[in-house]
Amino acid sequence: MRVIRLHKPFDLRMHDEPVPQPKAGEVLVRIKSVGICASDVHYYRDGRIATSVVEQPLILGHEPSGVIEELGQGVTGLRAGARVAVEPAKPCWECDLCRAGYTNVCKDVEFFGAPPVDGALREFVAWPARLVVPIPDGVTFDEAAMVEPMAIGVHTVNLANMKGGESVAVLGAGAIGLSVLQAARLKKPSIIVVSEPVAERRQAALKLGADAVVDTCCADSAEQMLAANEDGEFDVVFECAGEPEAVWQAPELTRPLGTVVIVGIPVVDEYAFPGGVCRRKELTIQIVRRSRNTAEEAIRLIEQKLVDVASYVTHIFPVEKTKEALELAAGKADGVIRATIHII
Repeated sequence: MRVIRLHKPFDLRMHDEPVPQPKAGEVLVRIKSVGICASDVHYYRDGRIATSVVEQPLILGHEPSGVIEELGQGVTGLRAGARVAVEPAKPCWECDLCRAGYTNVCKDVEFFGAPPVDGALREFVAWPARLVVPIPDGVTFDEAAMVEPMAIGVHTVNLANMKGGESVAVLGAGAIGLSVLQAARLKKPSIIVVSEPVAERRQAALKLGADAVVDTCCADSAEQMLAANEDGEFDVVFECAGEPEAVWQAPELTRPLGTVVIVGIPVVDEYAFPGGVCRRKELTIQIVRRSRNTAEEAIRLIEQKLVDVASYVTHIFPVEKTKEALELAAGKADGVIRATIHII
């Protein structure tokens, strides 16, 4: 099978490797579509994310969809030929956290495309059957590849504990920010204001439910955000950009006793907040770790057209042009939201 491996920063190579055999409890999935995420870009460009370092050739990609090719021993409830989304995180299911339902913070979790676990930029993947989710006929493979970012959006909004009527700011309008925007919109907030430097992404935010958008390239972007909300500061601020400036700005935009939710992954392994502001306002700071048991909800929302993830897929590349896809995503050029690889 064809496999794309990252050997070192900017060094991608095509390999021909054996098709894996599904073990007991696993299924073999023929991969159809894989989204390129910001974390893939971090590994491609820097060879690492924080303490997670590429030390041997690694297959990237953690937003896959595909078709079940073969069932491993003991697998029931699934069939060969079923169209599926693939959950990229494999917890141990045995530790106290997993047994309590907090599988996303399992200390022994394995995650597609995070060293040393190979990801989905290959023709076939053997993966636990309990981590593949059938998709309805009306959901495309590209939409199913976007289940992972949409699931993060749902989980992120769940953590904010919104009751309805809140004023909301979303900093960053990539696929995660747009997923947070759409999940938050379903909670019926009073207003959602989105900040984003890329014009095409600002337009996407407006189409997907933002009441106002602000260009973060403007020197007074924070003032514009506050001016867009008649109450000034926001009840909930979602940081989805992964940029130090956005993390620092989030508490400034939040009202006293409000909530800041950090989902963006920073290039440098640290978050910096204005301490005085956070203390004076007695803010709740919530950090997000991927998603937790929200893939099925994301699929339901996609199937029922309550959210639009098809619009995230702005560029499609064959597997042979994965490098071009990563370069495009890294540069945020040509209005890209998700560069997506088709592996057929």
